[in-house]
Amino acid sequence: MSELMLLFVLWNIMVFFIYAIDKNKAVNGKWRISENALLLCSFLSGGVGAFLGMTFFRHKTKKMKFRILLPLAFVLSLGICIAIHRSGPNAADYNLISIIAGAGMAPYIRISPSEALAKIEAGNILIVDVRSQAEFETGHIEGAIVLPDSDIRDKAAQIIPSKDQIILVYCRSGARSQAAARTLIDMGYQHVYDFGGIINWPYEIVR
Repeated sequence: MSELMLLFVLWNIMVFFIYAIDKNKAVNGKWRISENALLLCSFLSGGVGAFLGMTFFRHKTKKMKFRILLPLAFVLSLGICIAIHRSGPNAADYNLISIIAGAGMAPYIRISPSEALAKIEAGNILIVDVRSQAEFETGHIEGAIVLPDSDIRDKAAQIIPSKDQIILVYCRSGARSQAAARTLIDMGYQHVYDFGGIINWPYEIVR
């Protein structure tokens, strides 16, 4: 389990017990947790724990705003969970704010060389080689630009200004292209396709 997924699970467990504590306080006539605080916990990615807490402890079920807002918080939290899962082994590289903001981000997509070639032939695409300049000069796919994976966060916005640009990403073996594609998706690019390494490219290259 990634660090972010673990954080997500622990936070929702905590929110679940926050609702349990507030229910106990209500039964015993003690000082209560404010409704705004409960809703804030719910919408700060704690919607799963909040919804389960409301249902399990039958807490706030007569409050119309909780009956309406907690299912929405639940759906939002599920979206965050899916986004964390899609971010794969590199999830620890992302902070929680970026995951929340990117709950609706484009999915990571890996395609075959033949699928990549079909997109290239269709036109209106940008081929990005994420190897080093030296590796690029030993041979690359025609029309590709070089943007090393280590420079993507700093330079992608300048080199690729449109977030709707269709981007095909490759490297030498496929490891760096996967990480680079995920970084581009995290930055908000909507049409990113990883087609692996040039060592598996069966078509012509430029030397």
